Amino acid sequence: MFPDASTIVLFMTSAFMLTIAPGPDIIYVAMRGLAQGWKAGLVAALGLITGIFVHIFLAAIGLSAVLASSPFLFAMVKYAGAAYLLYIGWQIFNSPPVNVGQDNVKPPLGQIFRQTIFMNILNPKVALFFLAFLPQFVDTNSEFVTEQFIIFGFLFQFIALMIMGSVGLFSGAITTRLGNGGGQSLWLTKVAGSAVISLGVFIPIRDIWKQVIQN
Repeated sequence: MFPDASTIVLFMTSAFMLTIAPGPDIIYVAMRGLAQGWKAGLVAALGLITGIFVHIFLAAIGLSAVLASSPFLFAMVKYAGAAYLLYIGWQIFNSPPVNVGQDNVKPPLGQIFRQTIFMNILNPKVALFFLAFLPQFVDTNSEFVTEQFIIFGFLFQFIALMIMGSVGLFSGAITTRLGNGGGQSLWLTKVAGSAVISLGVFIPIRDIWKQVIQN
């Protein structure tokens, strides 16, 4: 049931690069931490992680049903997902250096938590991301497809919590670095974007190679 070690390493490396890439989630957490302190930043990170769990659950249930009914449809979703990862990687690669502004609104921590959860749940791009990302690592020949989705989902949440939580806790130093060190921020987007593009290319090449070996 548990994925093999090489798949776990590839997944966690990919998840790390995707999560650490400068984007709206990290900016949001950093602004909350900068404006209200480490507690607000950490609460915002926890809200994002909670919203991610909903998307992971829906992806696990929906794609497992697709696999059970039609392996062809699952393959279509998988390769469409690989194409979407190429698109995401290109967008990250071409994104400008991050500039983080101050957020002077100071709602209660509970309100920040609720707002962040709904912001993530209602974001269709997040749902599309998990529909694209998780199937790339699932063994379709296994009897435990849903379980694999959940395992990868929890691993992704763990990595995201470590990164987002760190941004929330140390947002003062992080936002200063991103705001004043545009070259470093641009370098990070290039590395992260290239990693995502490589993943999107690797998926079909890996499947083609498996077919060549089997034949």
